[in-house]
Amino acid sequence: MSWVNRNIDWLVMTFLVAAWGSAFAGLKIAVEDIHPYWTSAGRLWVASGVLWLLCAARGEQLPAFSVGRDSPWVWFAVLGLVGMAIPFFMFATAATSLPSAVNAICNGASPVFTVAMAHVFLADEKLSGRRLLGVLLGFSGLVVLVGPRLLAGVTIEAAALGLAIGAAFLYAASNVITRKAPQVSSTAGALMMCFSGAVLATLGALVLEGPPAVPPLRGLAVVTALGVVSTGLGTVGYVWLIQRRGPVFTAMTIYLVPLWATALGIGLMGERPGWTAFAALALILGGVALTNARWRKAQA
Repeated sequence: MSWVNRNIDWLVMTFLVAAWGSAFAGLKIAVEDIHPYWTSAGRLWVASGVLWLLCAARGEQLPAFSVGRDSPWVWFAVLGLVGMAIPFFMFATAATSLPSAVNAICNGASPVFTVAMAHVFLADEKLSGRRLLGVLLGFSGLVVLVGPRLLAGVTIEAAALGLAIGAAFLYAASNVITRKAPQVSSTAGALMMCFSGAVLATLGALVLEGPPAVPPLRGLAVVTALGVVSTGLGTVGYVWLIQRRGPVFTAMTIYLVPLWATALGIGLMGERPGWTAFAALALILGGVALTNARWRKAQA
């Protein structure tokens, strides 16, 4: 791989870090004005509109709709459910009880889950001793984060942490599924994923919450920004990068997202995470660093 191509990969990763890291602060604001379920559905519809415009501008056609085993629509509908609709619901609900920085730290466990799942399902992403140590270190960070809450009983905060960690697990599953999905252009794949997720999230929101109320302007603006940047353009970058470099490299993005999100939470949102959050962040990021150590050495 040429030097130019490697730099493009890193530029895309930098964009994803900024887009996804900022999304946690935006999500915290959005759920103050709009129910978490409709926040999730709304950003997916906005993202679908943005991606449709991108496909139209580039003259890209979506694959013909089919429901066979190898149909791209089936694969990306699953991704829309597992990688968007459900985890968006979970993170948005968690945001009503957790600081944005803590929500992002839970998301930081996604690469650890990804490495463990890739070992099982992908032949070229096997665990080495160092990666196994990284997985264990990352899980220890989750124990530090959740353990004290569980010792105090199953509180609302503990339940919110469980939702956020569960969402990170689903993100990891979507990383692996994307690698195995039929190859389509990154824009078309992102559109199918977001559109499927939007339909499923809307159905879920109608069943679980009912029709939405008229949103305040602030909440509507934040959801629109989330849909355009972090969900729409971010999904294009995600699909493009994971097709080029695989799930483990792409999961490195999450290595930096919690740092960016924590900085925004403290600097802009006035949050003050406790010591367990920072200890968990250090352990999780240490685990992610170990799981990617082989890649770093190969690129030196």
